[in-house]
Amino acid sequence: MIKLAYFYLTIIAMALMVSCNKQTPSKKVPAPPPTEDKEDPPPPPPPPVVPTSLIYQKTDGSLGYNYYANQGETNKVNLIPDFSMAGYKGGGVAIPHSVAIKKTLSPLSGDNRSQIQQAIDEVSALTPDANGIRGVIALLGGVYEVSDRLNINHSGVILRGIGQGADGTVLKATKKEQHTLINIAGTATSQSGSTINITTPYVGTGSKGFRVANVSGIAQGDRIVVERTPNQAWIDDLDMAQYGWTTDYYVVQYERKVVAVTEDSITLDAPVVDPIQVKYGGGKVYTFNPTGRITNCGIENLRLTSVYDNDDDENHGWIGIELREAENCWVRGVTCQYFGYSAVTLNTGAKNNTVEECAMLDPKSVTTGARKYSFNINGTACLNLIQRCFTRGGRHDYVTGAKVPGPNVFLDCVATKTYNDIGPHHRWATGLLFDNIVGDEIRVRNRGASGTGHGWAGAQTLFYNCTSLSKTIVVESPKGALNWGIGCKGLGRSGAGFWESWNVPVQPRSLYLAQLKDRLGSQAVSNIATQAQLSGAISGMLTAWAGEGSFN
Repeated sequence: MIKLAYFYLTIIAMALMVSCNKQTPSKKVPAPPPTEDKEDPPPPPPPPVVPTSLIYQKTDGSLGYNYYANQGETNKVNLIPDFSMAGYKGGGVAIPHSVAIKKTLSPLSGDNRSQIQQAIDEVSALTPDANGIRGVIALLGGVYEVSDRLNINHSGVILRGIGQGADGTVLKATKKEQHTLINIAGTATSQSGSTINITTPYVGTGSKGFRVANVSGIAQGDRIVVERTPNQAWIDDLDMAQYGWTTDYYVVQYERKVVAVTEDSITLDAPVVDPIQVKYGGGKVYTFNPTGRITNCGIENLRLTSVYDNDDDENHGWIGIELREAENCWVRGVTCQYFGYSAVTLNTGAKNNTVEECAMLDPKSVTTGARKYSFNINGTACLNLIQRCFTRGGRHDYVTGAKVPGPNVFLDCVATKTYNDIGPHHRWATGLLFDNIVGDEIRVRNRGASGTGHGWAGAQTLFYNCTSLSKTIVVESPKGALNWGIGCKGLGRSGAGFWESWNVPVQPRSLYLAQLKDRLGSQAVSNIATQAQLSGAISGMLTAWAGEGSFN
């Protein structure tokens, strides 16, 4: 019995051991993550910053532009225009320096007009070289009394002295009547093609092309006039009828060159600087042939003075130098003193000319309207550059007249002891750039009944990095157009035009030079700018120079 009981107990114990050794199935447990450190993935890049400025610098240094709507409008189809085609031979081309001397003169006792005019006529009769230049008339140092106007009416004639200081070459205007001392003038141009309607409903500022009714008779390379033909609705919206504005008078012609033609469109070398809208009358184009215009004439290294009886004398030298129907010409290194109206006036048909390192000092006339316009762009003059100039005692020192078509550029100029404002003076001058101008009153505005009923003085006028030393800068904008004050400094500002970066200059320092670099490259800038301009030290140098002696 005992043995049998032991046997059964052994069997039970073995069964229990087998049962305890069996494992209950369970869910699979994931392996723990590795213990080594890992960097967090980089955050997504921030969205690109969208510039809001009308002009801005890209990361590569070139310029970018944003579209805008004009005053009273909502359609953003306009751009600040490219001004860089202004200047000798379309901008970025150096003025000739190494030109052969064909005649050399010394001052005579008494009147020198005859000997200087005879030399001009003799050089005018020479055959021009491959660059269209006939030669230089060299005036040695001293004082040349000149009894009446000197006329240059043929291409390629250069009148050059030894310097613009009082000890240089001085031409003294002795005639006791209002007159121009040096006149560079060709003859008027004429239309050579029929008018063709522009069919694009709205051609915005800054545009270089548009559709036309037909392109028959228009070819690449043609000179062309873009004519803006306003209607009464435009005058009414501006409220200018009260000042005698009429549709016929405000037809404005813009001279351009055709660079491309398609089946219904043309592309131009320079931009539109005043919107052309069907609702405001639209516009037309026609080709023309400026056969009478003269080119490649220059006035250099002279001091021009005038006799006068007293500070208010009105009967003496009035304009130092005037250009009319003259293209690709220049005035450089000329100081004008005591003239009643201007140092240099660029008038009708003056295109792609450069005026640089010139001065207007101490004008003598009554200080009132139509006097003391130191550097003046008038008539149909377009695509001109006035740079590195200085004035003392003027009224409207850097100024335009009625209906002047742009682009035109004033760059790096200084005005001192001024009696009135810098800017478009009256009656709808368009496409103006005042780039780094230093003076007192700087204004673009509705002049209302001033003068003969000037009304809106200008449209598409840009004051860029300009400085008013003691006055308020005014920027007002007419309906359907826009004026700008960008990077300007002054005692204060007024007007409901476009303002940006008040009292904080913007980059690039010069818009004209930056646009020129974008279009033609750095060498084009080097060809026409000085190191002081590139460094931003030019205004101090001009003030210290004040038109006495050579600038460089």
